[in-house]
Amino acid sequence: SAFCDPCSAIRVPRKYMQETKISIKNKQGEKLVGLRAVPDSNLEKYPTVLLVHGFGVTKEGYGMFDILSERLTENGMQVYRFDFSGSGESEGDYSETTLTKLKNDLEEIVKYVRNQAEVDLNKFGIVAQSLGTSTTIALTPEMKCLICLGAVSHPGDKLPIKFGENYHPDGISSRVRSNGTVTTVKPSFWQDFKNYDLVDSIKNISCPILFINGGADTDVSISEMQAYFDVVTGPKEKVLIEGLDHGMNPDRDKMCKVVVGWLNK
Repeated sequence: SAFCDPCSAIRVPRKYMQETKISIKNKQGEKLVGLRAVPDSNLEKYPTVLLVHGFGVTKEGYGMFDILSERLTENGMQVYRFDFSGSGESEGDYSETTLTKLKNDLEEIVKYVRNQAEVDLNKFGIVAQSLGTSTTIALTPEMKCLICLGAVSHPGDKLPIKFGENYHPDGISSRVRSNGTVTTVKPSFWQDFKNYDLVDSIKNISCPILFINGGADTDVSISEMQAYFDVVTGPKEKVLIEGLDHGMNPDRDKMCKVVVGWLNK
């Protein structure tokens, strides 16, 4: 999650998938580490979903992407997910990150996935969460569909609030997370947001888009999603799941059912 630190969810047995570690290089030559999960079936090509994580977290998404990956493969979909540079197992210094660097990483990831022989390009979509939605919309990739969980349309305005007194736009901003880790960013992180108008960018995405928000999300206002929704020109839907926070806790299976159901459509 981009703004909160949801607790890790309990893992369920992976009866339906085989998962392998993969890696690619970004434009800076840094290794980006990912996971590929394949359904326990033998197809030449699979419907494929790329999961895009949020700010300062990893490809596991505090357990959210672990569960979602399992649910998707149970339903016959192949799943890719990567740590952005400086996150998780990937190389790089996260304090150097910017929306532009995240976007460039995602561009290389999308390019890699598109080139895999087992990917059905007619059924290739993205599920992005929190700042991952900002990254995806900044890139505006040509996908068959897009799902935004806890969408963020004005990250340059919203993220400073979460840093509180440790927000220093001209110095080092730091944020201590609930698990004790510290995320730091440099002034370029804040300055780079000024290069983007994400609400304008989403107008260039014509594929069907589903927005999912938790009714108990106190970290990102639903108005962030609504700003996107109001200007989307293609097919669009929005779902508010009562009782769930920004990390889709305490019942992530509710979110998974909505995601799987919509992708199956």
